[in-house]
Amino acid sequence: MSGKVKGLEADVVVVGSGPGGATVARDLTKGGKKVIICEAGKYITSLGKFYSAGLLMKKGGLTFSKEGLMLNIGNTVGGQSMVFAAAAFKPPSWLKERYGIDLQQEIDELYKEIPIQPLPESLIGPGVRLLMESAQAMGMDWKPADKFIRPEKCLPNCGKCSLGCPTGAKWNAREFIDEATQKGADLLTQTMVEKVITESGKATGVEAKGPGGKIVIKANTVVLSAGGQGSPIILQQSGLHDAGEGFFVDPVLIVWGIAPKYGNMRDIPLSAGIQLKEDGILLMDVSFPLLLASGLLAYSGINGLAYLRNMIHYHKLLGVMVKVKDAFHGRVDADGSISKPLDDDSRRKLNKGVDIAKEILRKIGVKDEDIFVNKPLGGHPGGGVRLGDHLDTNCQTKITNCYCVDNSIIPEPWGQPPVVTIVAMAKRVAKHLMADKKPNN
Repeated sequence: MSGKVKGLEADVVVVGSGPGGATVARDLTKGGKKVIICEAGKYITSLGKFYSAGLLMKKGGLTFSKEGLMLNIGNTVGGQSMVFAAAAFKPPSWLKERYGIDLQQEIDELYKEIPIQPLPESLIGPGVRLLMESAQAMGMDWKPADKFIRPEKCLPNCGKCSLGCPTGAKWNAREFIDEATQKGADLLTQTMVEKVITESGKATGVEAKGPGGKIVIKANTVVLSAGGQGSPIILQQSGLHDAGEGFFVDPVLIVWGIAPKYGNMRDIPLSAGIQLKEDGILLMDVSFPLLLASGLLAYSGINGLAYLRNMIHYHKLLGVMVKVKDAFHGRVDADGSISKPLDDDSRRKLNKGVDIAKEILRKIGVKDEDIFVNKPLGGHPGGGVRLGDHLDTNCQTKITNCYCVDNSIIPEPWGQPPVVTIVAMAKRVAKHLMADKKPNN
């Protein structure tokens, strides 16, 4: 890097290109704003390959908390949406009841744009159907979930959602980024924003480091959408030292079983399931391409003959995801390190979910000796820049004209896929900025 300071100007600088940042950037650009988008990762185009997930994820998917919990953090244009399983869950009612945030209009807009809907019968795989029928026979309201998937482009037995959908069937935030750039927004890749520049408590731009050295971008408004880890770091480096305190994940266990006939590893993941709201437990089918499945089994300490046996029977593997609401017991520090202990309540909920998942598998005919459980994973990292504590209801931080809209804003234990809520909140923030701000001349 040359160390040369490059100067740029915009009405709004958007930091991060995941669901929140992409939505704000697109909507503001459509409204006539001059927008610059800063993305720390590259624009990865190799999708659907066995190695794609490693390219699309930070540290190749090997990001860990100090306690050893593996976290999935996207690092490419489109962010985490490039590898998410495309499950669409509407926000909990308490967001409106306790925080006065009504997203119904924005959600209606989103469902028309994508559109979002359950998979048609033709795309519900045989393994998914097997798990659904077993759960229903137990009296559970296990049913198909809404998906960010265009059925007409989706291929049965593809199973590549987590590798970056190669057919364009799965919506991702990159689509909104592409739309924004086509309408005039500037996208800077491999550009890491380090801090928000302020004058008299107001945001006036950002400092970043790009491939050519230091970059200063002047802007009337800054929108941070750098993710559950990234946004708290930037705010701490900008003087808001309480950002990052109260970090959470949605802890996940995968319960695997070798089925008598066939599994669901080639089926579309998170096609159906049940949310036990009182317990804070989400149960859904889950599947992984061969290389990811083998990596997860190795991560969980399954090796030797047991590992070989599971790989030989990969086509018979059934997977059930157990995801639970976490507590705000973690922290993201300014150096990027993460602390995320799992408390006793989270472990209790995980254990209860595992017991239910095992019973579902047993009723299919899976033997106890053929059932095994993954080490805990951390999904949907966030909560470090929360509504109510760090943000007002328009997602503005304590720095005037500096906003945050990504998974960091979640104000209470969550336990479900957040993308619908994040995109809807981003739409709401864009409307606020269009009503409140005028483009530079």
